[in-house]
Amino acid sequence: MKVLMLNQKSGMLFEDIETYVTKTKTYQNNFILFPTDVYLNYCIERGFICGAQNIAQSDEKNQTGELTGKQINSIGAKYVIIGHSERRNNQKEGSDVLVNKFETAINNSLNIVYCIGESLVDYKLGNTSQIVSSQLKEVFNKVKVTGDVKLYIAYEPIWAIGTGLTPTTQEISNVSSVIIDYLKDNHIKIDGILYGGSVNNENIETLLNIENVDGFLIGGASNNYLKTIDICEKVNNSTK
Repeated sequence: MKVLMLNQKSGMLFEDIETYVTKTKTYQNNFILFPTDVYLNYCIERGFICGAQNIAQSDEKNQTGELTGKQINSIGAKYVIIGHSERRNNQKEGSDVLVNKFETAINNSLNIVYCIGESLVDYKLGNTSQIVSSQLKEVFNKVKVTGDVKLYIAYEPIWAIGTGLTPTTQEISNVSSVIIDYLKDNHIKIDGILYGGSVNNENIETLLNIENVDGFLIGGASNNYLKTIDICEKVNNSTK
């Protein structure tokens, strides 16, 4: 069964999440939910397996506006997203920041979803493999994921996030092979490779056929309970 991780980002109001949780309750074991931080506890209390969309670089208490690993752990969230392109670009998160976040997550036994992906310019120049490899190196040259922490690598080409555009299935498979080769060469064990970038209920059946992809990190479609249910049904009915 493919893994489904739903990154809801910051689009929902409280009445929206109330409706979403009610409507998708039957499917709550089919996916891992990453709601906006203020809704994390609400979703966890209703039985959803949840993760945080971000994590502070340390567990230092005096960090206004940050969410520490200890806080995430204390409410029962199990996962955290690190390296999403929106934070790399908007918050200028570089290698040192990512490494600190990895270490904080590991110290708090939080499972990690590490996002990598190239820009449209790099895609057109044919630099995808080089960018993906460099984004793996910038963390794994400095951090070793140990203990019971699960690690997922999410390939999310920046030009496909929220645009309705997706790479071809062959291109996604090729990038997955690059990731697998890097991990094998460096003796790094992961729990799965995810694809993200305009994944929705209309293209999920095609994407399910991609070799070397163990699941999906879904953005925009995860804010719509009808699309979420449709995706869950199609994944459940698939033999992939």
